[in-house]
Amino acid sequence: MPFNFEALRVTETLPIVVKRVVTSIPVKKPKPGVEFFRIRPGSEWQFNTYMLDLGGKGEGEGKFLLEPSLYPEMVETKKLKLVTIYTGITYGSGEIFISEIAQPDAEGKDNEYNRTRRLAYTKAETHWVKLQTNDSIGAYDTVFAMSKLPDPEWPEEPENMVKAIEIAFKDKSIDDHNHPNLKKLRGEL
Repeated sequence: MPFNFEALRVTETLPIVVKRVVTSIPVKKPKPGVEFFRIRPGSEWQFNTYMLDLGGKGEGEGKFLLEPSLYPEMVETKKLKLVTIYTGITYGSGEIFISEIAQPDAEGKDNEYNRTRRLAYTKAETHWVKLQTNDSIGAYDTVFAMSKLPDPEWPEEPENMVKAIEIAFKDKSIDDHNHPNLKKLRGEL
């Protein structure tokens, strides 16, 4: 008996209901000149903390959150920075991200890129923006989307900043004095 291919013809589409489960959140800065983004408004979606920034993309490198009891031994490394952590979303992909910006140092000196990025993030709470590198002044320009883009659709998960941080830093938190990255900073094998 021949297969009835005509029976496969779709005449109406079925409603598809899905729920997005966020299992990975990158810690990143939106790509300057490329990505429009929004920052989740509200003080519950941003906070200040210290971050250990080992730079680079090699093994054992990157950005780590530390157990506060470890701060004193890391101060001398100059790798521990006071940062504000924000929650954002990119236009198009709807990718949720965590982004940190270093605060001015103890003497009040600020990096112009950080200062202008903080200004852009404030604007991004209510507008779609992208960063544009302005090398002539050593800062970022804030570029607004010219079209009326729809407001972001924030996923149900993570439901709060604590959950977002748990997902983003699942392998990037240090709570032990004997962590390999801390031993490396101290010059131990």
